[in-house]
Amino acid sequence: MAINFMKNWRVLGIDDSFSKEFCCIVGCVMSGRNIEGFMFEEISVDGFDSTEKIVNMVKRSKFFNQLKCLFLGGITFGGFNVADISKINEQTGIPIVVVMNRKPNMDEFRNALRNLNGYEERIAMVERAGAIYNLGSLFVQFYGLNLDEVRKLIEINTWRGKIPEALRIAHLVASAIVHGESKSR
Repeated sequence: MAINFMKNWRVLGIDDSFSKEFCCIVGCVMSGRNIEGFMFEEISVDGFDSTEKIVNMVKRSKFFNQLKCLFLGGITFGGFNVADISKINEQTGIPIVVVMNRKPNMDEFRNALRNLNGYEERIAMVERAGAIYNLGSLFVQFYGLNLDEVRKLIEINTWRGKIPEALRIAHLVASAIVHGESKSR
């Protein structure tokens, strides 16, 4: 079933920032070019709680029933706290688009994960995220959509830079919380 796209859909961009001791994820809700609100949650550095914290953050939000897409700034938050995008989609019913500026080196990624507890579980979540696709200057993974729908959603929601605006703003806010000032993405 094809999605009927609207420019004023509410979308949520989620990104993180962290130090050795502290990590947070921030969600920025946008409708068209309007910022509608923010969400915040703390997660563990290199932990296993990003999936649960994202689901809970989204479901308790007043925007929950209005969100049409979640843009994630990668599938790892707080170092190697892997988000299970299939589970997030399953538990929220909202399509997920993972947006990356560069294609990860999966051999290096797997080797880094070997140093952490729960290697098999983390790898299973990465594999469930599916293939990584190139969309010009971005790389994406997705769940609950097809590639043409992902391309259109990114196009509709990007106007400053190369990533969806809600994701860009979420990154700026998260880095300001952790580092005292925003850092560009």
